[in-house]
Amino acid sequence: MLATRHRLLRNPLFQFHPMHTLFSVLGALILFGLLIWFLAVPAK
Repeated sequence: MLATRHRLLRNPLFQFHPMHTLFSVLGALILFGLLIWFLAVPAK
């Protein structure tokens, strides 16, 4: 992971979007919430 991050930071062609971390965290939370919701609703 450290080698990958170092290589990406070194690469001038790699453009890192500043909101990419927020988008991935938000998407993961939404998918995890949907998973919990689909598992919890049939249990009622």
